[in-house]
Amino acid sequence: MARRSMRLVEYGKPFQLTKEEVPTAPKGGAVVKTEYAGVCHSDVHSLDGDFRTLVPMQTVLGHEIAGTVHDIDPGADFKVGDRVAVYFHGGCGGCSRCEVGETTACLKDIKHWTGINKDGGFSDYAIIPDAKLLVRVPDTVAMDTACLLPCSGLTAYNAVCKMLPTVQDFAKHSADCAVLLVGAGGLGLWGIQFAKQLLPAGVRVISADVDNEKLAAAKEAGCDEVLLWGKDVDDDTAVAAAKKACGSLGAVVAAIDFVNVPSTFGRIENILATGGMHVLVGLLGVGASGSVPLMMYVLGRHQMGSVLMGSLPQLKDLMALMAQGKVKPPPISHHPLDNVYDVLQDLKAGKVKGRAVVKL
Repeated sequence: MARRSMRLVEYGKPFQLTKEEVPTAPKGGAVVKTEYAGVCHSDVHSLDGDFRTLVPMQTVLGHEIAGTVHDIDPGADFKVGDRVAVYFHGGCGGCSRCEVGETTACLKDIKHWTGINKDGGFSDYAIIPDAKLLVRVPDTVAMDTACLLPCSGLTAYNAVCKMLPTVQDFAKHSADCAVLLVGAGGLGLWGIQFAKQLLPAGVRVISADVDNEKLAAAKEAGCDEVLLWGKDVDDDTAVAAAKKACGSLGAVVAAIDFVNVPSTFGRIENILATGGMHVLVGLLGVGASGSVPLMMYVLGRHQMGSVLMGSLPQLKDLMALMAQGKVKPPPISHHPLDNVYDVLQDLKAGKVKGRAVVKL
């Protein structure tokens, strides 16, 4: 029995299919037989070399992983055959942050990131360094959905949680509140549903995107209004249309930018209510910068926060929410392992609707 893996051998170039022996579990860790691996924009950045200081050559990408336990340290709280999703963002495992599952904030800044700087899910078998990073998948959650939760699902969930206190405060004082979600791709579609589940009743959700087809999907996911921010829409027009959609406040009380390029950053700052929350999520700006007028930022009491995925406890909460059946995944397309490079090119070109996953 061989382990097939798609390895990164040169930035920007097709992967190399390799075959090796099936690994055994490391001490304290596990080996997961991959059933599904999500294809994420972060994989595009890794492939293209945007993360080259973090992603070494010969790495197997794919950090959204769900499958069954193939081999595991005897002391772990799982057994062979258990359905699991992988929280890929491991840290040192010993500091007080890691002990409570906040490994993205590891105090030693250790990054054991499965599918980023450690071999990941574009392989039949994934080595998990710490079995504590495994999360059980309930029978009511499909495995192609489960693989999406540790990254895209969790990131959108955490982003909504980030703006929740601000929205709750506004809702105490106004019955006409609106939030804006920029980007109606996979994360945006998650975000719409989490906003409807977590935010106070009556808060309207507005979605903006450059693609009418994606905006139609956003409406199906439950958003109240959509804004087309196509290439022919200038900033003043986009801002005016958004303010009009916001109702009596004439501004959004919070916004999540799942795109996060200079133009979307600037538009949100011009749409945000006094005291509103601006949540930055997307990585599409890469090395670009955004700017705010400093005095007006203070006078407007704007808040700004960034989200990098979420914590392990949040993933467990999210898995429980999904088990209730109240949130549906974005549209999911299935692809063979051999085609993963082509899928990444489609994702980069904006041709993937919803989320794409590799089926192994």
